[in-house]
Amino acid sequence: MNLRSKTILEAAIKEYIKSGQPVSSKELADKYDFGVKWASVRGELGKLTKDGFLAQLHTSGGRVPTDKGYQFFVAQTLDDMADSKKILSQRRHGELADDLQKGNLRDFVEEFAEETKLLGVGQKEKGREVYKSGLDELFEQLNLGNKKEFHEIIRDFEMLDKRLEAMRSRLFHTLGARVFIGKKSPITKSDNLSVIMDTYDVGGQKVLIAIIGPKRMDYDKSLKLFKSLHKKELVNRE
Repeated sequence: MNLRSKTILEAAIKEYIKSGQPVSSKELADKYDFGVKWASVRGELGKLTKDGFLAQLHTSGGRVPTDKGYQFFVAQTLDDMADSKKILSQRRHGELADDLQKGNLRDFVEEFAEETKLLGVGQKEKGREVYKSGLDELFEQLNLGNKKEFHEIIRDFEMLDKRLEAMRSRLFHTLGARVFIGKKSPITKSDNLSVIMDTYDVGGQKVLIAIIGPKRMDYDKSLKLFKSLHKKELVNRE
């Protein structure tokens, strides 16, 4: 993919994440300086749609990202991730770090869900209890089209403990933030969701932290937040 296509694709996905509405070539051309005319932006969107990165729900409508588009966007976000220190204030960092270090996983998950406005999940490697918080926040972020989609989300929530248990050995022994788009997630089945998860060494054992949200979640902010928790002063302070 050339630089122009990459830039236009990233802009289209960012706009969709912000608005949740299909993005048009005119909207992008008016808002961004790509160095080309509107017709060229329209042509690039057409190519990106043909290549499977975007989808056009209606012939005369705008574009929305596909799972392939989101996967490309997440990969670029991970590659280009800047320093994450400014994501949270020093005070907020300290609050989250204290809850982790003291083993207050329930409080940590509640605060993490509040920070991300998504469904937060946490589990200790040596424990069986799964801590969850933020289901209401998750539904506020979703734009579900029918009852079937709603029931799929509820089913995922109800099955979360069993799926985590089934994947325990695999999930706790994989390092680094992992992003799962749609049905690629090992712990959810809904095509409307994405999952970010990571493991942390806390007090001599591993702790799994995850957030579950819509595919149009703010990946940049969320991934920086996960990264910030690996900083030595947060998790392994003397």
